[in-house]
Amino acid sequence: MVLLRFSFLFLTLFSLSQCTKTNPSYEACERADLDYLACSLVVYQSYTFCAESASAISGSTETKAAAKFQCDAERLVGSYLCEDIKKKACGTK
Repeated sequence: MVLLRFSFLFLTLFSLSQCTKTNPSYEACERADLDYLACSLVVYQSYTFCAESASAISGSTETKAAAKFQCDAERLVGSYLCEDIKKKACGTK
């Protein structure tokens, strides 16, 4: 029973030591979070600019819809790119 408690205590302390701020993987994930936020902000600003430009387009309904669709597609691809960068930097797939 004592051995079981000691093993549990050891595993708990070992797990906690892996999550310290000095751990390189923790720092990489923390940096990846900041990069993700910056990337998301760029994607959002780009989408806003694209949507404003698309709304100013004159022409048929199909032309306006195509411009909006392009903005939506760019935002979607950008969002996936930001997420992928974060996952790769953090070591998760």
